[in-house]
Amino acid sequence: LFQIGDLLSNGDMGFVDLTKAIEYFSKSIKIHNGFRKIYDLNGPNKIQYEANNFRYISYNNLGLIYLIEYNDLQKAEDNLKESAFAEYPYGQNNFGLFCQFYLNEIGNAEYMFQRSSKHKFSLAEYNLGYLKEIQNKPEESIEYYIQASEHEDEQLEFRDAKYYDRRFEISRTFIICYTNLKLVEHFFSINEYKKSK
Repeated sequence: LFQIGDLLSNGDMGFVDLTKAIEYFSKSIKIHNGFRKIYDLNGPNKIQYEANNFRYISYNNLGLIYLIEYNDLQKAEDNLKESAFAEYPYGQNNFGLFCQFYLNEIGNAEYMFQRSSKHKFSLAEYNLGYLKEIQNKPEESIEYYIQASEHEDEQLEFRDAKYYDRRFEISRTFIICYTNLKLVEHFFSINEYKKSK
């Protein structure tokens, strides 16, 4: 259900159908636990229950659809919050951005970015660096920018579910390139040419 919702929302099939994507993400969310049959040639077959690890990724994706495509702030907040509070790093970062830009709750935004950065989520580390920069704390800002650059290649993973999102990867590449340029400028300005290079 999650995979179908993802395909319908990202345009990889040559078209986008957000109504259907919302339907499939919503169905994915309703499944708390899934099951699979384990076939044993030497004994009875068993059913093993396991958590639906795509449930909270579905919440995140729904939140982004409601925010970006429909400008429905309440549904966006509700879904992003579910994703963030379940410790999904991308959801934590997105809810932090929502707190920062839509709710003007900088303290909550910083808290969510910190939670996300504990998972080596480079965009959250960039966002922390940016917050420190506008708070006129340049040393802390540079430390977060360095972390963001170092964690650029960390794979998006949540509860053993590895997830590839082309749009996320493009955003991350752009933001980390910008971060690296900020670091070059910083180290060059203090005559640390080796680090700048």
